[in-house]
Order: sequence, then C-alpha cells, then structure tokens
Amino acid sequence: MSADTAPYIDLTPVEDATGDLKRLYDDLERVRGKGRVSNLFKAYGKFPALGEANFRRLNILLGQGQLSNKLKEAVMVALAEINHCTYCVAFHATAMQAHGASLDEISAARSFDPDRLGLSEKETALFEFALKANGDPHGITRADVAAVRAVGASDADLVEVLETVNTGNSFNLFAGALNVGADDFLNYSLEEGRFLTEHGSAAA
Repeated sequence: MSADTAPYIDLTPVEDATGDLKRLYDDLERVRGKGRVSNLFKAYGKFPALGEANFRRLNILLGQGQLSNKLKEAVMVALAEINHCTYCVAFHATAMQAHGASLDEISAARSFDPDRLGLSEKETALFEFALKANGDPHGITRADVAAVRAVGASDADLVEVLETVNTGNSFNLFAGALNVGADDFLNYSLEEGRFLTEHGSAAA
C-alpha cells in the first residue's frame, strides 16, 4: 500500500488487539464472523467505547427495525454515492447482495432510481423520502409525510429510515476523512460493477 492510499491513522490488526479494543473486535466477529472486522470499526477502535456504542446502534437499526435491510442498505449505497465514499459504496453493495439484491438493483441504488430496487410500494416511497430528507431536511413538508403515510408508512418507519440516513452519512464522513480503505472481504467490485462471488456478506 502506497503512502497516498494508506489510512490516515493506524488501524490495529485483529491479532494485535488487547483490552477494550479486543473486546470491540470480539463483538464485531461474534456478529459478523471471523475475520470480518471492518476498517471503519478498526478506526473507531482508537476510541473503543465510541466504537461499541456505534456498533450497538447499528445492530439496533439493522436487527430490530420493521423495514427491510435491503431498503436500508439501498439508502446507504445511494448516500455513499452522493458522498463519493467508494469504500462505503462497495461495503453497502456487498450488504445489499447479502439481503437478496441483484446487480441491477444495486445499480438502481447507485443511480437513485427507486423503481428498479424491487421494493414494496411503501419502501419505494421511503427510499425517495430518505433521499429528499438527505438533500434538504428542512424542505420536507407535511405533504411529503402524508404521501408516505398514504402507502402505509408509520411514524416508526419514518424514524427508522431517517436514522438510516443519519447512520449512512456519519459512516461516510468517518471513512472518507480518515481514508480507512476497503476491506478485503467485500464482494462488490466498484470498478467493474459486479459481484466477485455469488454470495456476499457485510453489515457495516
């Protein structure tokens, strides 16, 4: 890795972690699988308590919500594209694949096309709502909220999709500003727009 592409801070390898950092890494591997400690959370490892708090928050968002993880990962792919976070595009595209998305659906998320995402009417509307809120949160009107409610969205759904926007943007900022770099377990080739293997697995 050249100096130009190296992360801007030191990322401690899993095998060198001790104390609170090791506990964070162990929690990540317990949920994601052996060897799947993302560079993003290696960076968070410089402040292990903050890393643990963010990982718990992420697990609540992806594990306890009512909206599909395919929708939430599609939102995060779109945000990563908007924020020019190539690492995050590849990460969330891999996660989209793990939740059943096709290459065409990932391409749709990257090009902000809700009609090709293969989502329900409600989740299609929530994808559009999320991107509008991201672009101009103070521009959201009662009519916008009424429109998503008209296709079945609840107040809890609105909170969940907005927290998805919040999470995606915060991770994009963190990964970009520290240049954390891609993980070797990602399954989506950004350059080629294809999967490297048939099945991927990722969860931020």
